[in-house]
Amino acid sequence: MPTPLRLGLLPALAIVAVLPAAAVEAQKTVHRSPHLEESANIIGFKAGPLAQFSQGESALGGAISPFYERNLMQGWLEIEAAMAVTWLEQETVVAFEVLLKKPFHVNEVVNPYAGLGPEVALLLTPHGNRTRFGFKFAGGSYFWFRESAWGLDVEITYVVLFDGHPIHELALGAGVAVRF
Repeated sequence: MPTPLRLGLLPALAIVAVLPAAAVEAQKTVHRSPHLEESANIIGFKAGPLAQFSQGESALGGAISPFYERNLMQGWLEIEAAMAVTWLEQETVVAFEVLLKKPFHVNEVVNPYAGLGPEVALLLTPHGNRTRFGFKFAGGSYFWFRESAWGLDVEITYVVLFDGHPIHELALGAGVAVRF
């Protein structure tokens, strides 16, 4: 007589067998525009709060960032170039970032990603300007409006910059994106 464990094994095996096919099918519609041709570009704009931590001190502020993204390897690798303007108490920072992003296309609506790349930050203060170098780690997702080329980009980022000592930044950003 079959046990409940053995009966549950059959549907589980069927799901595992179907999942790779579903992932391949989802890849066929990645970044698809309303005109049904594959789109390789995304432009957008995001903004949100930012917290900075360094040597036991912290500061709160905000950031705005326009960006451009391009597919390098369809469904596997994307590159994003962005310029972020950040303001913190007595500082303004203009940062230039390049991220290599790994997309995880769940379906046509939800497209999560993880990214890593270098950052160059120009610190503008009343006492003078400095340049900092570091790395940015990002995780987020695009949420596309079904057949539309428009969507939302929601992202959390961690940046570590070096200026004689590490400076840590944690930011949350959200904004609009358009694919073409």
